[in-house]
Amino acid sequence: MTVLTPVAKMQFLDASGAPLVGGLLYTYNAGTTTPQPTYTDSTGATANTNPVVLNARGEANIWLGAATYKFKLCDANNTEIWTVDNISAPTTALSPVLSGNVIIDSSSSGAALKIVQTGTGPIFVAQNVNDPDTTPVIIDANNNLGIQTTSPGAALDVGNAGSIWLSNNGVARTIMSADASNSTFAANGARGIILSTNGSNQVTVSSAGATTLAGALTVSTGGAAITGDSSITGTLTATTFSGAWANIPAGTVMLFVQTAAPTGWTKSTAHDNKALRVVSGAASSGGSVAFTTAFASQAVTGTNASYTLTTADIPSHTHTATVTDPGHVHSYSNFNGTGGNGYGAGSNTNQTINTGSQVTGISVSNSSTGGGGGHTHSFTGTAINLAVQYVDVIVATKN
Repeated sequence: MTVLTPVAKMQFLDASGAPLVGGLLYTYNAGTTTPQPTYTDSTGATANTNPVVLNARGEANIWLGAATYKFKLCDANNTEIWTVDNISAPTTALSPVLSGNVIIDSSSSGAALKIVQTGTGPIFVAQNVNDPDTTPVIIDANNNLGIQTTSPGAALDVGNAGSIWLSNNGVARTIMSADASNSTFAANGARGIILSTNGSNQVTVSSAGATTLAGALTVSTGGAAITGDSSITGTLTATTFSGAWANIPAGTVMLFVQTAAPTGWTKSTAHDNKALRVVSGAASSGGSVAFTTAFASQAVTGTNASYTLTTADIPSHTHTATVTDPGHVHSYSNFNGTGGNGYGAGSNTNQTINTGSQVTGISVSNSSTGGGGGHTHSFTGTAINLAVQYVDVIVATKN
Protein backbone atom coordinates (compact mmCIF):
# COMPACT_ATOMS: atom_id res chain seq x y z
CA MET A 1 0.00 0.00 0.00
CA THR A 2 1.23 3.49 -0.83
CA VAL A 3 0.17 6.93 0.42
CA LEU A 4 0.38 10.47 -0.93
CA THR A 5 3.48 12.25 0.28
CA PRO A 6 2.81 15.11 2.68
CA VAL A 7 4.07 18.68 1.95
CA ALA A 8 7.73 18.66 2.93
CA LYS A 9 8.08 22.47 3.08
CA MET A 10 5.26 24.98 3.38
CA GLN A 11 4.98 27.43 0.45
CA PHE A 12 2.39 30.20 0.07
CA LEU A 13 1.40 32.11 -3.11
CA ASP A 14 -0.20 35.49 -3.72
CA ALA A 15 -3.33 36.07 -5.78
CA SER A 16 -1.33 36.02 -9.02
CA GLY A 17 0.31 32.71 -8.19
CA ALA A 18 3.68 34.24 -7.39
CA PRO A 19 5.54 33.27 -4.18
CA LEU A 20 4.32 35.31 -1.20
CA VAL A 21 7.69 36.88 -0.50
CA GLY A 22 7.94 38.26 3.03
CA GLY A 23 4.46 36.96 3.84
CA LEU A 24 3.46 36.63 7.51
CA LEU A 25 1.90 33.50 9.04
CA TYR A 26 0.37 33.97 12.48
CA THR A 27 -0.32 30.82 14.54
CA TYR A 28 -2.79 30.72 17.47
CA ASN A 29 -4.52 28.23 19.70
CA ALA A 30 -7.62 26.98 17.87
CA GLY A 31 -10.62 29.26 18.34
CA THR A 32 -8.57 31.99 20.03
CA THR A 33 -6.11 34.76 19.34
CA THR A 34 -3.63 33.36 21.83
CA PRO A 35 -0.29 32.77 20.07
CA GLN A 36 0.72 29.13 19.78
CA PRO A 37 4.29 28.37 18.67
CA THR A 38 5.36 26.23 15.72
CA TYR A 39 8.86 24.79 15.36
CA THR A 40 11.77 24.88 12.93
CA ASP A 41 12.30 21.09 12.84
CA SER A 42 10.88 17.77 14.05
CA THR A 43 12.65 17.95 17.42
CA GLY A 44 10.47 20.84 18.58
CA ALA A 45 13.51 22.33 20.29
CA THR A 46 13.47 25.69 18.45
CA ALA A 47 10.31 27.72 17.99
CA ASN A 48 9.64 29.79 14.90
CA THR A 49 9.01 33.49 15.20
CA ASN A 50 5.35 34.35 15.47
CA PRO A 51 4.43 35.45 12.91
CA VAL A 52 6.57 33.22 10.70
CA VAL A 53 8.24 35.33 7.96
CA LEU A 54 8.25 33.63 4.53
CA ASN A 55 11.46 33.61 2.46
CA ALA A 56 12.01 34.73 -1.16
CA ARG A 57 10.19 31.61 -2.40
CA GLY A 58 7.27 32.16 -0.01
CA GLU A 59 8.45 29.12 2.01
CA ALA A 60 9.08 28.29 5.68
CA ASN A 61 9.81 25.26 7.83
CA ILE A 62 6.68 24.85 9.94
CA TRP A 63 6.40 21.92 12.34
CA LEU A 64 3.33 21.64 14.56
CA GLY A 65 3.14 20.57 18.17
CA ALA A 66 0.43 18.51 19.86
CA ALA A 67 -2.03 21.43 20.03
CA THR A 68 -4.76 22.34 17.59
CA TYR A 69 -4.03 25.59 15.71
CA LYS A 70 -5.62 28.53 13.96
CA PHE A 71 -3.56 29.98 11.04
CA LYS A 72 -3.84 33.55 9.73
CA LEU A 73 -1.89 34.39 6.51
CA CYS A 74 -1.01 38.02 5.72
CA ASP A 75 1.08 39.59 2.97
CA ALA A 76 4.29 41.55 3.64
CA ASN A 77 2.17 44.62 4.41
CA ASN A 78 0.32 42.64 7.13
CA THR A 79 -2.90 42.54 5.15
CA GLU A 80 -4.93 39.38 5.94
CA ILE A 81 -5.31 36.96 3.06
CA TRP A 82 -7.13 34.12 4.86
CA THR A 83 -7.70 32.46 8.29
CA VAL A 84 -8.15 28.71 8.85
CA ASP A 85 -9.10 27.30 12.26
CA ASN A 86 -8.77 23.84 13.87
CA ILE A 87 -5.56 22.65 12.22
CA SER A 88 -3.79 19.75 13.94
CA ALA A 89 -0.72 17.70 13.27
CA PRO A 90 -1.03 14.06 12.16
CA THR A 91 -0.39 11.42 14.80
CA THR A 92 2.11 9.62 12.56
CA ALA A 93 4.27 10.70 9.66
CA LEU A 94 1.98 8.95 7.16
CA SER A 95 -1.39 10.20 8.44
CA PRO A 96 -3.14 12.85 6.35
CA VAL A 97 -4.40 15.97 8.10
CA LEU A 98 -8.03 16.89 7.41
CA SER A 99 -9.74 19.95 8.82
CA GLY A 100 -13.34 21.01 8.70
CA ASN A 101 -16.19 18.64 7.89
CA VAL A 102 -15.25 15.48 6.01
CA ILE A 103 -17.95 13.79 3.95
CA ILE A 104 -17.52 10.38 2.38
CA ASP A 105 -20.12 9.83 -0.30
CA SER A 106 -20.18 6.51 -2.04
CA SER A 107 -22.71 4.78 -4.26
CA SER A 108 -20.70 1.60 -4.76
CA SER A 109 -21.56 -1.79 -3.30
CA GLY A 110 -18.34 -1.82 -1.33
CA ALA A 111 -17.49 -0.10 1.94
CA ALA A 112 -17.65 3.68 1.83
CA LEU A 113 -14.65 3.80 4.18
CA LYS A 114 -12.15 1.02 4.63
CA ILE A 115 -9.24 1.34 7.04
CA VAL A 116 -6.47 -1.24 6.82
CA GLN A 117 -3.85 -1.32 9.58
CA THR A 118 -0.66 -3.11 8.53
CA GLY A 119 1.29 -2.05 11.59
CA THR A 120 0.83 -2.72 15.29
CA GLY A 121 -1.06 0.44 16.26
CA PRO A 122 -4.80 0.91 16.60
CA ILE A 123 -7.02 0.84 13.53
CA PHE A 124 -9.02 3.94 14.44
CA VAL A 125 -8.84 6.67 17.10
CA ALA A 126 -11.29 9.53 17.62
CA GLN A 127 -10.19 11.95 20.31
CA ASN A 128 -10.91 15.38 21.74
CA VAL A 129 -8.62 18.41 21.67
CA ASN A 130 -6.26 16.81 24.17
CA ASP A 131 -3.39 14.93 22.60
CA PRO A 132 -2.95 12.31 23.73
CA ASP A 133 -6.56 11.81 24.78
CA THR A 134 -6.95 9.24 27.59
CA THR A 135 -10.66 8.76 26.88
CA PRO A 136 -10.92 8.34 23.10
CA VAL A 137 -13.06 6.13 20.91
CA ILE A 138 -10.63 3.52 19.65
CA ILE A 139 -10.55 0.34 17.60
CA ASP A 140 -7.40 -1.55 18.46
CA ALA A 141 -5.45 -3.97 16.28
CA ASN A 142 -7.68 -6.85 17.49
CA ASN A 143 -10.87 -5.03 16.40
CA ASN A 144 -11.87 -4.39 20.03
CA LEU A 145 -13.93 -1.22 20.33
CA GLY A 146 -13.09 0.95 23.32
CA ILE A 147 -15.13 3.93 24.47
CA GLN A 148 -13.40 6.25 26.95
CA THR A 149 -10.47 3.85 27.26
CA THR A 150 -7.19 3.54 25.37
CA SER A 151 -6.87 -0.21 25.97
CA PRO A 152 -10.15 -2.06 25.36
CA GLY A 153 -10.13 -5.49 26.98
CA ALA A 154 -13.14 -6.97 25.17
CA ALA A 155 -15.06 -6.72 21.89
CA LEU A 156 -16.86 -3.73 23.48
CA ASP A 157 -15.29 -1.99 26.46
CA VAL A 158 -16.87 1.11 27.98
CA GLY A 159 -14.25 2.47 30.33
CA ASN A 160 -13.77 5.38 32.70
CA ALA A 161 -16.75 4.18 34.84
CA GLY A 162 -18.98 4.98 31.86
CA SER A 163 -22.43 3.60 31.12
CA ILE A 164 -24.47 2.36 28.18
CA TRP A 165 -27.89 3.90 27.63
CA LEU A 166 -30.92 2.66 25.78
CA SER A 167 -32.69 5.99 25.44
CA ASN A 168 -35.76 7.67 24.06
CA ASN A 169 -34.74 10.92 22.36
CA GLY A 170 -31.75 11.25 24.66
CA VAL A 171 -33.64 10.34 27.85
CA ALA A 172 -32.16 7.26 29.53
CA ARG A 173 -34.59 4.35 29.82
CA THR A 174 -32.28 1.40 30.44
CA ILE A 175 -28.78 1.86 31.81
CA MET A 176 -25.89 -0.56 32.16
CA SER A 177 -23.06 0.84 34.23
CA ALA A 178 -20.24 -0.09 36.58
CA ASP A 179 -18.04 1.62 39.11
CA ALA A 180 -15.36 0.45 41.52
CA SER A 181 -17.96 -1.20 43.77
CA ASN A 182 -20.98 -2.33 41.76
CA SER A 183 -22.26 -3.38 38.36
CA THR A 184 -25.75 -2.03 37.68
CA PHE A 185 -28.52 -2.87 35.21
CA ALA A 186 -31.19 -0.26 35.80
CA ALA A 187 -34.58 0.63 34.38
CA ASN A 188 -35.17 4.36 34.84
CA GLY A 189 -38.55 5.71 35.83
CA ALA A 190 -41.63 3.60 36.57
CA ARG A 191 -40.38 0.66 34.57
CA GLY A 192 -39.77 -2.99 35.37
CA ILE A 193 -37.17 -5.38 34.05
CA ILE A 194 -38.18 -8.49 32.09
CA LEU A 195 -36.05 -11.47 31.10
CA SER A 196 -37.67 -13.40 28.29
CA THR A 197 -36.88 -16.62 26.42
CA ASN A 198 -38.68 -18.03 23.39
CA GLY A 199 -41.15 -15.19 23.51
CA SER A 200 -42.22 -15.89 27.10
CA ASN A 201 -41.48 -13.75 30.13
CA GLN A 202 -39.50 -15.86 32.60
CA VAL A 203 -38.35 -13.32 35.21
CA THR A 204 -40.17 -10.07 35.89
CA VAL A 205 -38.98 -7.40 38.31
CA SER A 206 -41.69 -4.78 38.75
CA SER A 207 -41.00 -1.08 39.27
CA ALA A 208 -41.90 -1.67 42.95
CA GLY A 209 -39.20 -4.33 43.24
CA ALA A 210 -41.36 -7.47 43.34
CA THR A 211 -39.83 -10.44 41.49
CA THR A 212 -41.92 -13.06 39.69
CA LEU A 213 -40.50 -16.32 38.36
CA ALA A 214 -42.62 -17.98 35.67
CA GLY A 215 -40.75 -21.29 35.57
CA ALA A 216 -38.61 -23.52 37.75
CA LEU A 217 -35.53 -22.00 39.35
CA THR A 218 -32.35 -24.06 39.24
CA VAL A 219 -29.38 -22.68 41.17
CA SER A 220 -26.31 -24.36 39.70
CA THR A 221 -23.79 -21.81 40.97
CA GLY A 222 -24.08 -18.89 43.31
CA GLY A 223 -26.64 -18.49 46.07
CA ALA A 224 -30.36 -17.74 46.31
CA ALA A 225 -32.10 -15.82 49.06
CA ILE A 226 -35.87 -15.36 49.32
CA THR A 227 -37.02 -12.68 51.74
CA GLY A 228 -40.00 -10.43 52.40
CA ASP A 229 -43.10 -11.17 50.36
CA SER A 230 -41.22 -12.96 47.57
CA SER A 231 -42.25 -16.50 46.73
CA ILE A 232 -41.29 -19.24 44.32
CA THR A 233 -43.73 -21.69 42.80
CA GLY A 234 -42.41 -24.78 41.06
CA THR A 235 -39.15 -26.54 41.75
CA LEU A 236 -36.09 -25.05 43.44
CA THR A 237 -33.03 -27.24 42.87
CA ALA A 238 -29.58 -26.45 44.26
CA THR A 239 -26.91 -28.56 42.58
CA THR A 240 -23.83 -26.82 43.91
CA PHE A 241 -23.06 -24.43 46.71
CA SER A 242 -21.14 -21.22 46.15
CA GLY A 243 -22.05 -17.55 45.98
CA ALA A 244 -23.08 -16.68 49.54
CA TRP A 245 -21.26 -19.85 50.64
CA ALA A 246 -18.06 -18.26 49.41
CA ASN A 247 -18.28 -15.92 52.43
CA ILE A 248 -17.70 -18.89 54.74
CA PRO A 249 -13.99 -18.81 55.67
CA ALA A 250 -11.77 -21.58 54.35
CA GLY A 251 -11.17 -24.26 56.98
CA THR A 252 -14.71 -24.06 58.42
CA VAL A 253 -15.93 -27.53 59.47
CA MET A 254 -19.64 -28.38 59.16
CA LEU A 255 -21.97 -31.41 59.22
CA PHE A 256 -23.92 -32.48 56.13
CA VAL A 257 -26.71 -35.08 55.93
CA GLN A 258 -25.48 -36.57 52.67
CA THR A 259 -22.84 -39.00 51.46
CA ALA A 260 -20.67 -36.68 49.35
CA ALA A 261 -19.34 -33.26 50.33
CA PRO A 262 -20.83 -30.23 48.49
CA THR A 263 -18.82 -28.50 45.81
CA GLY A 264 -16.05 -26.47 47.41
CA TRP A 265 -15.89 -28.71 50.48
CA THR A 266 -13.73 -31.74 51.33
CA LYS A 267 -15.15 -34.76 53.14
CA SER A 268 -13.21 -35.82 56.25
CA THR A 269 -12.58 -39.53 56.87
CA ALA A 270 -10.79 -39.06 60.20
CA HIS A 271 -13.97 -39.80 62.20
CA ASP A 272 -16.27 -42.76 61.52
CA ASN A 273 -19.09 -44.42 63.49
CA LYS A 274 -18.92 -41.91 66.35
CA ALA A 275 -21.44 -39.93 68.39
CA LEU A 276 -21.50 -36.15 68.83
CA ARG A 277 -20.82 -34.48 72.19
CA VAL A 278 -21.66 -30.87 73.05
CA VAL A 279 -19.00 -29.11 75.14
CA SER A 280 -18.54 -25.59 76.44
CA GLY A 281 -14.73 -25.77 76.41
CA ALA A 282 -12.16 -26.88 73.86
CA ALA A 283 -13.45 -29.28 71.22
CA SER A 284 -11.76 -32.68 71.04
CA SER A 285 -12.52 -36.34 70.34
CA GLY A 286 -12.15 -39.49 72.42
CA GLY A 287 -13.68 -42.79 73.52
CA SER A 288 -12.83 -46.33 72.45
CA VAL A 289 -16.10 -48.07 71.52
CA ALA A 290 -17.77 -47.55 68.14
CA PHE A 291 -21.21 -45.95 68.13
CA THR A 292 -23.10 -48.96 66.75
CA THR A 293 -21.25 -51.31 69.14
CA ALA A 294 -22.08 -49.26 72.23
CA PHE A 295 -25.68 -48.69 71.18
CA ALA A 296 -26.76 -52.28 70.55
CA SER A 297 -28.93 -54.86 72.38
CA GLN A 298 -27.01 -55.88 75.55
CA ALA A 299 -27.72 -59.08 77.61
CA VAL A 300 -27.58 -58.71 81.43
CA THR A 301 -26.15 -61.76 83.31
CA GLY A 302 -23.62 -62.39 86.07
CA THR A 303 -22.94 -63.49 89.66
CA ASN A 304 -22.03 -61.88 92.97
CA ALA A 305 -18.68 -62.75 94.55
CA SER A 306 -18.61 -65.01 97.65
CA TYR A 307 -18.83 -63.19 100.98
CA THR A 308 -18.60 -64.40 104.60
CA LEU A 309 -20.68 -62.57 107.16
CA THR A 310 -18.85 -61.19 110.18
CA THR A 311 -20.29 -60.56 113.65
CA ALA A 312 -20.62 -56.90 112.71
CA ASP A 313 -22.72 -57.87 109.63
CA ILE A 314 -25.26 -59.84 111.80
CA PRO A 315 -28.15 -57.84 113.31
CA SER A 316 -27.93 -57.38 117.07
CA HIS A 317 -30.14 -60.09 118.85
CA THR A 318 -30.49 -62.35 121.98
CA HIS A 319 -31.37 -66.01 122.58
CA THR A 320 -33.84 -66.80 125.45
CA ALA A 321 -34.17 -70.33 126.97
CA THR A 322 -36.99 -71.25 129.51
CA VAL A 323 -36.50 -74.33 131.78
CA THR A 324 -39.11 -75.43 134.37
CA ASP A 325 -37.74 -77.19 137.52
CA PRO A 326 -40.69 -78.87 139.41
CA GLY A 327 -38.56 -79.79 142.42
CA HIS A 328 -38.79 -83.15 144.29
CA VAL A 329 -38.73 -84.68 147.76
CA HIS A 330 -36.91 -87.51 149.55
CA SER A 331 -38.81 -89.67 152.21
CA TYR A 332 -38.03 -92.55 154.69
CA SER A 333 -40.14 -94.81 157.12
CA ASN A 334 -39.95 -94.86 160.96
CA PHE A 335 -41.47 -97.86 162.91
CA ASN A 336 -42.85 -97.17 166.38
CA GLY A 337 -44.04 -100.06 168.69
CA THR A 338 -46.24 -99.65 171.71
CA GLY A 339 -44.55 -101.35 174.35
CA GLY A 340 -41.37 -103.11 174.31
CA ASN A 341 -38.39 -101.43 172.84
CA GLY A 342 -40.02 -100.89 169.54
CA TYR A 343 -39.48 -104.37 168.38
CA GLY A 344 -41.76 -106.54 170.27
CA ALA A 345 -45.22 -107.25 170.88
CA GLY A 346 -47.54 -104.48 171.14
CA SER A 347 -49.05 -102.15 168.65
CA ASN A 348 -46.69 -101.08 165.86
CA THR A 349 -47.05 -98.12 163.26
CA ASN A 350 -45.08 -97.27 160.07
CA GLN A 351 -44.49 -93.42 159.85
CA THR A 352 -43.28 -91.68 156.61
CA ILE A 353 -41.14 -88.60 157.03
CA ASN A 354 -40.49 -86.08 154.16
CA THR A 355 -37.26 -84.17 153.88
CA GLY A 356 -38.77 -81.22 151.99
CA SER A 357 -38.58 -79.88 148.34
CA GLN A 358 -35.15 -79.26 146.92
CA VAL A 359 -34.01 -77.47 143.72
CA THR A 360 -31.69 -79.46 141.60
CA GLY A 361 -29.71 -76.48 140.19
CA ILE A 362 -30.08 -77.38 136.47
CA SER A 363 -28.25 -74.95 134.02
CA VAL A 364 -29.10 -74.44 130.30
CA SER A 365 -26.72 -73.26 127.51
CA ASN A 366 -27.08 -72.76 123.69
CA SER A 367 -24.51 -74.47 121.54
CA SER A 368 -23.30 -72.94 118.20
CA THR A 369 -24.00 -74.56 114.84
CA GLY A 370 -23.04 -73.90 111.17
CA GLY A 371 -19.69 -73.75 109.37
CA GLY A 372 -19.30 -69.93 109.07
CA GLY A 373 -18.62 -70.11 105.28
CA GLY A 374 -19.35 -67.50 102.59
CA HIS A 375 -22.07 -67.62 99.93
CA THR A 376 -23.04 -66.04 96.57
CA HIS A 377 -26.25 -64.83 94.91
CA SER A 378 -26.70 -65.68 91.23
CA PHE A 379 -28.91 -63.51 88.98
CA THR A 380 -30.17 -63.23 85.44
CA GLY A 381 -31.86 -60.26 83.75
CA THR A 382 -33.72 -59.21 80.58
CA ALA A 383 -31.51 -57.86 77.75
CA ILE A 384 -31.42 -54.04 77.43
CA ASN A 385 -32.04 -52.83 73.87
CA LEU A 386 -29.78 -49.79 73.27
CA ALA A 387 -30.10 -49.87 69.43
CA VAL A 388 -31.06 -46.17 69.24
CA GLN A 389 -32.25 -44.76 65.90
CA TYR A 390 -29.72 -42.55 64.12
CA VAL A 391 -29.10 -40.46 60.99
CA ASP A 392 -25.70 -40.60 59.34
CA VAL A 393 -23.90 -37.28 58.72
CA ILE A 394 -20.49 -36.45 57.28
CA VAL A 395 -17.90 -33.93 58.41
CA ALA A 396 -16.63 -31.63 55.63
CA THR A 397 -14.13 -28.77 55.57
CA LYS A 398 -14.49 -25.61 53.43
CA ASN A 399 -11.75 -25.46 50.81
